[in-house]
Amino acid sequence: MNTLRLALLCVLLSTILSGDLMAQRAKTSTVKVFVSENEIIRGQAIAMLEIDHFTTSADGAIISQIGQREMQVLRQSGLKYEVLVDDVAEDLVKKNNDYELKRASGRLAFEQPKSTIDAIIPTPAAFQVKTGFGGYYRYAEMIAAVDALVAAYPTLASKINLTPTTAKQTSGGRDIWAVKISDNVTVDETGEPEVLYIGLQHAREAIGGASMIFFMQYLCENYATDARVKNLVDNRQIYIIPCMNPDGWEYNYTLNNNGGGDWRKNRNGNGVDLNRNWGVNWGNCSAPIQGNASSCGSSNSTSGTYYGTSAFSEKETQAIRDFTYQRRFVAMIDQHAYGPYYSLPFGRPSITTNVMDPYDKKFYTHVSSAMGIYNGMRAGDSYEALKYEVAGGVKDWMLKGNIGTNGKTKIFGMTGEGGAGGGASGTIASFWPPKEQIVNLCKGMVFQNLQLLIMSGTFARLQDKSNMVVSTKTGSFAFDAARYGIGNGDITVSLVPIQNIASVGTPVTIAAGTLANYGDMFNGSVTYTLPASLSSGQQIKFAWKVESQGVTILDTIVKYYHTTPASMVLFEDDMEGTFSNNWISASTYRNGSNVNVADENWAYTTNDKFAGSRSLTESPAGNYRANTTRILVYKGRLDLSNATAAHISFWVKHKAENFHDKLQVQVSTDSVTWVPIAGKYTIQEPGTVDGSTIDGQPALTGIREDWTKEMFDLTDYLGQSQLRVRLVFTSDNTPSDTFTFKEDDGFYIDNFVILKSTVPLRTLPVEFLSVAATLLANQTVEVKWEAIVDNKHSYFEVEKSVDGLTYTPIGTVKNNPFVFIDPSPVTGINIYRIKQYDIDGKFSYSKNVSVNKAPTGFRISTFPNPVHDMLNIRVITPVPEKLLLQVTDISGKMVYVKTDVAANNGTISFNIKELPANIYVLRLVNKDNKIVATEKFVKQ
Repeated sequence: MNTLRLALLCVLLSTILSGDLMAQRAKTSTVKVFVSENEIIRGQAIAMLEIDHFTTSADGAIISQIGQREMQVLRQSGLKYEVLVDDVAEDLVKKNNDYELKRASGRLAFEQPKSTIDAIIPTPAAFQVKTGFGGYYRYAEMIAAVDALVAAYPTLASKINLTPTTAKQTSGGRDIWAVKISDNVTVDETGEPEVLYIGLQHAREAIGGASMIFFMQYLCENYATDARVKNLVDNRQIYIIPCMNPDGWEYNYTLNNNGGGDWRKNRNGNGVDLNRNWGVNWGNCSAPIQGNASSCGSSNSTSGTYYGTSAFSEKETQAIRDFTYQRRFVAMIDQHAYGPYYSLPFGRPSITTNVMDPYDKKFYTHVSSAMGIYNGMRAGDSYEALKYEVAGGVKDWMLKGNIGTNGKTKIFGMTGEGGAGGGASGTIASFWPPKEQIVNLCKGMVFQNLQLLIMSGTFARLQDKSNMVVSTKTGSFAFDAARYGIGNGDITVSLVPIQNIASVGTPVTIAAGTLANYGDMFNGSVTYTLPASLSSGQQIKFAWKVESQGVTILDTIVKYYHTTPASMVLFEDDMEGTFSNNWISASTYRNGSNVNVADENWAYTTNDKFAGSRSLTESPAGNYRANTTRILVYKGRLDLSNATAAHISFWVKHKAENFHDKLQVQVSTDSVTWVPIAGKYTIQEPGTVDGSTIDGQPALTGIREDWTKEMFDLTDYLGQSQLRVRLVFTSDNTPSDTFTFKEDDGFYIDNFVILKSTVPLRTLPVEFLSVAATLLANQTVEVKWEAIVDNKHSYFEVEKSVDGLTYTPIGTVKNNPFVFIDPSPVTGINIYRIKQYDIDGKFSYSKNVSVNKAPTGFRISTFPNPVHDMLNIRVITPVPEKLLLQVTDISGKMVYVKTDVAANNGTISFNIKELPANIYVLRLVNKDNKIVATEKFVKQ
C-alpha cells in the first residue's frame, strides 16, 4: 500500500469520526493486521487505525483492539486482516463465566510453585474479583473498599479528597480520592520518602485500578505479619490513587456493564486524553517525531489522544498537579495497560533538549530491571517501548516539570503497562484481562510497586566478593555495596553466622553521603573466625545483612573450608586461556540450519570482564541476533559419585529482552536429555500472553548491569559419575517494531567454577536469626522470628512462661512467615521461646524474649503531635506509680531521661524546645525495668 492511498484513507477516517462516538465505541474487536515491514508505511497504518497499544505476532502482523469506526476504515483500506475476537466485551463475559465455574469447584487462578509470583505475593483477604463489570470494581465499589480499609486499619490508612470543593470536582461531579498508608498515618513524617501510585488515568485500562486496590489491601493486611512490609510502611509515606479518571471509568460501564468498554479519555465534552494534558511538551507533536503524530497527541477533540485546550485544562490533571505541589514525592508510577513494558521518560525523545542525566538513567535502568523480575516487563522511553512518541505525559512532567516547592527538584516518574493480559501463551491480549488473570497480574504489579518503594529511600545492592573456598580459619569476607536507592543515608552491613562460624567482626557502617552519586560503590569486609576443630571440606554458611532506612536484606552465602582449595575444584576457567581446551560451541537458527560464522558462536571476548582481561559471551561481535539458539558445552564429565555436596558458580552480567531471550544452565546424565537447573537469580514464571519463552523453566533473563555471582546447587545429581554441563542461550523472533531492545548485548560470564566436597557434612541445624515479641494495641502479643531451616526441619512450637522456669506450649507454626499471636498474655511478665523440631524428633531452642503487659486500663496519649516546644503526656492508670521516662531518636540514641514521673491519671509536661526536628520514641518504664508504654512523636 502506498503513502498516497493511506492519506486518502485518513480523509475517510476524519469523515467517520463525525459520527456518534458512543455508538461506535460500544463494540471493540481484536484484529490481526498484516502490514508492510517498511517502518514509514507501517506507522501510517497504525495512525490510520488510531492504534494505541499493540503486540506483534511472529509473522510480523500487528494485533490490537480497535473500535467499529476503525473497523470500517480497515475494511475499506485493502489491508489484509483477520478478526481474532469479534466482540472483546462478549469474549470477556465468556472467559469470566468459565472462571466462575472453576472458582465454584475450588480451583484458584494461577497457583504456582514457590518460585513464582503467586507464592511470593499472597492475595489480600479483602480483595474481590467481582461478578459484574468484567470482574472489576466500579468507582463506588472502589471508594467502599477504601472506606473499609480505613475502618479496618485506622492507624495505617487514611483517605484524602483531592477535589474537596465543587469547583474542583470532575465534569461529572465526582471526587478523586487518594489513600495514604504509613505507620503514623495522621502525621506528616518529613524525613520519610514519599511515593505516588496512580491508577486508571486511561479509563479503559482496567487492571490499573484493580492493582491499586490490591496493593493498598496487601500493604495493610501484611503489615503485622511480614517484617519487610512493616519496615517499608514504617519508613515510607505511600499515596495510592485507585482511579484518577472516575468519569471515564463509569462511562465504560454505560457502554457495557459486563466490562470491555473502549473509552479512554475523561468526559469533558468529547473527552480529553489526560495523559496528553500535562505541562511538559504539551501539544508539541511537531517534527522531528518518531512514530505517528496521531498517537503523540491530537488537537482534534474527537481523537482518542486529544490533548485539551491547554496544559492542565482538565480537573483530573489539576487535582494531581496540586496534590504534587503539596507533597514531597520522590518517585511515581502511573499504572496503565496493556503491554509488557515500562515506559520511561522521555515521551518525546526526538526533542534534543530531552536528554537524560546519566545518574537518572542508571536509576531508571536499575529500578525497572528489579520491578520486572517476575512480570517480564521491559523498559525504554516512549518510542523504544511503544514505537510512538507521547507529548504532555505525566512521567515527563514529574521528572522535568514545575513540581512545586518543598525542596523538590524532580520526581522519578514512569508509566507501567502492567503486562499484556497474563494467562497461557497464545491468549489474546486485552485492556480488560479476564477474571482468571486479574489476581496474577495484580501480584506482579505489587512486586514492582514494592521495588519502587525500596529504591525510593536509601538502599544498596551487596555482592559477596570472597572465594567460595576458604583456606584460613581467621580472615575477612569481602563485599561491595552499590548505591541503588534515591536516598543517601546510613547503610549498615553485618555478618549473621549460620553454620560452622565461631564469631564474626563488627558491622560496617557506610555513612550517609559516602555514596555521593547513584551507582557509586563501597568496598568493605567483615572479619570471621571458624571453629578450631573444623575439618577440611565442611560447609560454611552465613548471611550478609544490609540495613538501610527501613529495608533489611538477608543474603545467604554458602562457602567451604579447605586447607588446599584446589583439591575441591573439578573445573575452573578464568577465560584467560584457550577456549577450545574447555568448550564446544554451536549455534543454530530455529529452522535447524547451522551457523558457522565465528562471531555468532560462544567465544572469549575483551569487551567486558569481571577479572583479568577477558570473559565468555554468546555474542562476541556485538548484539546477538533474533531467533537463534547458541549452545556451549563443557567438554569434561563431572564425577559426583563420591560427592557429599557440589556447586557451579560464575560471575555474570547481561542485557537481554526480558522473558523473551534467556540463558539456561543445563545438565545431563546421558548426553541426550538435558535439564535446566535453578540458580540463585534464575526465574521460572509460567508462559504469559506477551510471548514469554520462560514457560516455567529456570533461566536468567532481563538486565543485570553489575557483575553478579550466580550459584547452582547440584545436590539432586550427587552420585552421578558422568554428569555433563552446558549453557544454552535462546533468542526469540520478536519483530523489531514490538520493542526497540529485542536484540541486545547478551550475556558475559567470568570465573566459571565447579567444585565438590567428599567428606560427610555436618547436618545443618535450624538457626534463629532473630526473635521478637510485641504487645499489640488489642493487648495480644505477637511473637515473630526469622530462621534458616534445612530439609530435616519439621515445625516450630511456641512456649510461654511467667516465671522463667516452667514453660508451656501454646501453639505451633509450620510455614513462613514465622508469626504466632498469644491471645491471652497475663498481666505482668510474659516470657516466650521457640522450640524447633526436626523430623526425627530432635529439637533445639531459640533465645528467650519477654513482654510486660501493663494492668488493664493503663494507656497514654501525647499532645500536641507534632510539637514545637512543650510536650504533654496524658497517663491513665488504675494503680498510681512512679515511672522512668525515656526519649530516644529514631536511631535509638537516648536524648532525654526523667526519673520518678508520677503516673496518677494526670498530665506530664516537659519542654523539648532544644531537641532538633526529628521523629522520637517516648517510653515509660516501671520499677521492674519493664516498658509499660511506647509512643512516637514528631518534633518540628
